[in-house]
Amino acid sequence: MTTEHRKAPRRDVLEIRRIGNWGHVQYMHILSCGHMETRPRASASPKLACVACLRIDSRVIEMKSVASPARISDVTDDEMATAETEIYLAQATIASKFGVPIDSVDVVTVDDGGNLRVRYATVFLTEKDVRRIASNKER
Repeated sequence: MTTEHRKAPRRDVLEIRRIGNWGHVQYMHILSCGHMETRPRASASPKLACVACLRIDSRVIEMKSVASPARISDVTDDEMATAETEIYLAQATIASKFGVPIDSVDVVTVDDGGNLRVRYATVFLTEKDVRRIASNKER
């Protein structure tokens, strides 16, 4: 049994139909939800996992996220570009002051009435960087 079958909801088996010829028989289990499970043997269990219901549930969530309209911001692209440039400049300045790579600096911003405002910055230091800064030596 696959992991997908383990997560699938259990449905009542309404009918089992035998399809095919000798040596190539398949059993179609018609479930209470209206979907069909095809198996090489007839199930003796009164309930089967319906993988189709599981797949549909995941698609419904995905479709809802795609169908929801995007929020249109009042901020223009130029204002946003200016704010992002200032944030990247602050990130580069902090990295330069500590003598670390720019990807070691994480700047967190918040939306303050349509303007991006720096909330805080986190600098990730390696053991080597900590020792260098603690001993006041340059790179």
